[in-house]
Amino acid sequence: MIQKNLTIVQLTDGTSQVSGNCAFTGESYLCQVPTAGLELWQSGAPIQAAMPTVPAEEREFLISGISPNGWKKTFGD
Repeated sequence: MIQKNLTIVQLTDGTSQVSGNCAFTGESYLCQVPTAGLELWQSGAPIQAAMPTVPAEEREFLISGISPNGWKKTFGD
């Protein structure tokens, strides 16, 4: 399930903006994902299957709240 500290705003184009602060850096981060895929994932589908077009770094943000920059600063490339 999506991290509780993240905010979801559904847009009229069939996507949703997901925003929040990175769990590692505290920096604000925003990504845009397909609403249908987000709903499918929240219903129990594996995130890779529900949102295959979303980059892995953004899927990680949805799962853990860690932004791509936070991951890079903590673990490197």
